[in-house]
Amino acid sequence: MNILTNFPHLKHSCLNYLLFIFYTILFCWLITRIKFFTQSGLSNRLLITLFLLRIFTLIISCYLNVNYFPVSDSVAFHKMGIEEYNLLFQDPHAYFVNIFRNYYTHGYSRLFDDSQSYWNNLKTNLLAKMLSIFDLISFKNFFINTLFYNFLVFFGFVALYRVFIKIFTESFYQLIFCIFLLPSALFFTSMIHRDGLILLSLSMIIYHLFFILNNDQFTWKRIWIILFFLIVIFLLRNFVLITLIPAMTAWIIAQKNSKYGFLTFVAVYAFTSVLFFSSGYISPRSNLPKYVVSRQSSFIEIGKAGNSTISINKLSPTFKSFLNNAPQAFDHVLLRPYLSKITDFEYLPFALEIFILEILFLLFIFFRKKNYQVHPLIYFGVFFSLSMLIIAGYTVPIIGAIVRYRSIYLIFLFVPITCYIDWETIQKMITNFIKRK
Repeated sequence: MNILTNFPHLKHSCLNYLLFIFYTILFCWLITRIKFFTQSGLSNRLLITLFLLRIFTLIISCYLNVNYFPVSDSVAFHKMGIEEYNLLFQDPHAYFVNIFRNYYTHGYSRLFDDSQSYWNNLKTNLLAKMLSIFDLISFKNFFINTLFYNFLVFFGFVALYRVFIKIFTESFYQLIFCIFLLPSALFFTSMIHRDGLILLSLSMIIYHLFFILNNDQFTWKRIWIILFFLIVIFLLRNFVLITLIPAMTAWIIAQKNSKYGFLTFVAVYAFTSVLFFSSGYISPRSNLPKYVVSRQSSFIEIGKAGNSTISINKLSPTFKSFLNNAPQAFDHVLLRPYLSKITDFEYLPFALEIFILEILFLLFIFFRKKNYQVHPLIYFGVFFSLSMLIIAGYTVPIIGAIVRYRSIYLIFLFVPITCYIDWETIQKMITNFIKRK
């Protein structure tokens, strides 16, 4: 059954099409006027092209969410946004205070629980509030709301480019590919979900912290922006903030002496691992391994109704269990879906993406640049992204969910691998090979 039957507000009219075109033109014009974009070093033509590519992708993702996916979080968020929009005019007081109400008997505890928790529901409520604001000027249209969302998220991708181009000054094409064109990151951040907002928040934190640490551009405005986006991440996915803290700490320390950058990250993460596995001895309520195990149990239950479920070893909250399950976790997030075992066409782009990453990693091993220096930001991206990936590998037994969860973190692996490859040497080898033929 077409989902439009159940949600008539998703239907389109001539006015909706005209509004979508109008807002598209408006955002393209704003991209050529907002300093954050114009000072990126990217031409207006390229910026607009990259943004129009996002629009093309969002149209596909919206169509799939409305007509193809049996259960769509994006559509569910949109419906909740309309309910909040209606509440704004029916009961303004309730609209502004209901986000603070807690209907659970255990109050504001259960910070990391994924059920019967105020904090677990808050991330969904925040998205609904955001969409209700969009509804004020979108006439409650799903596609137009997604367009607004994509304009916000585009700031995040441009922020990442502005940072990485400072490190890899001669890797323009590689950065365009790794930041703007990765299939999973492009697709999953084009639809209304938490992933795009987390990418935006991470990018803004990285952007402002980079210029504070490297260009002596400390201002209280930058500090407040960093704090704001740290709060956003905490509200959307609190475990991302927990994983982010050691990465940021190590980056700040390593920045003082980049010569020992790798050792700094190893030391900080070793200390963090000790804290993680000993947290249960500090307080039963702060037993972090137990929360990971609980999260895995929840996903296993969800996976029983999924069509891309894979087997996963059950965790127990011990160091030995996490160590034994690490190979499987990395297999799930860095190798799946296998290109050789693709049966559903929908996973083909993401299988190709992983296959390309594997090929690039081999090229990096054998043809990496000589005498290159690794900026602390690169260690930050690798350690942080691998931490997030292995959490997904430990807990998520659903290929579709794995592909989405890892999408924004793959950027931090693709960038250094691709940019540290000696492409000139490879090109010369290919040219000489062709000449011999």
